[in-house]
Amino acid sequence: MNMHKILKINPVEPEADLIGQAARVLQSGGVIGYPTETVYGIGCNAFDAEAVNRIIQLKQRDRSKAMILIAADLLQISDLVESIPESAERLMENFWPGPLTMVFKSSQFLKDFAFRKSKTIAVRIPDCAICLSLLKACDFPIVSTSANRSGQPDATTADELISTFGTDLDLIIDGGRTPSKAPSTVVDLTKNPPRILREGIISVLEINTVLQTESY
Repeated sequence: MNMHKILKINPVEPEADLIGQAARVLQSGGVIGYPTETVYGIGCNAFDAEAVNRIIQLKQRDRSKAMILIAADLLQISDLVESIPESAERLMENFWPGPLTMVFKSSQFLKDFAFRKSKTIAVRIPDCAICLSLLKACDFPIVSTSANRSGQPDATTADELISTFGTDLDLIIDGGRTPSKAPSTVVDLTKNPPRILREGIISVLEINTVLQTESY
């Protein structure tokens, strides 16, 4: 694309027609920039290998590093993961929708998936009206990688995203400044006990409290 298109969308009550426009870009293999409840992200249809590769190139990212996916609900997630352990259920009850990313063993369903080399998948259900509206309109999970080049600061406004990626994206959703400058917390549920890979908005103490006090 020679120029990016910017859609201003209400972050509290997203306009259905504008969400529909953004969903059509994703459905046709496009790559977009959008706000979450953490920082701005870059996304595409998680099942579109060509679009996923485009994001990896844009981010100048190591292909071996997992990318986070966002999903609308547990139904979408059940297609992505092999199983949901009890510890994950407790974390879901306390922190989803919200800024908690969980790493699971990936489902056999993903054998032809864009990330098929990875045996794990990182997913979350976001607490963000724009994201949830977009996910429901698309009916597929979306890649949610932070809108920055690898090693650079995260974008918290559409302007910061534009200054980094300029015309490289097919569409940018401007939902105002994001509520947080911190990313999601990442917990690996493939390990027993679960391992915290990255501390973000949700603290290690909060995670450990839920896992310990509610265990049997």
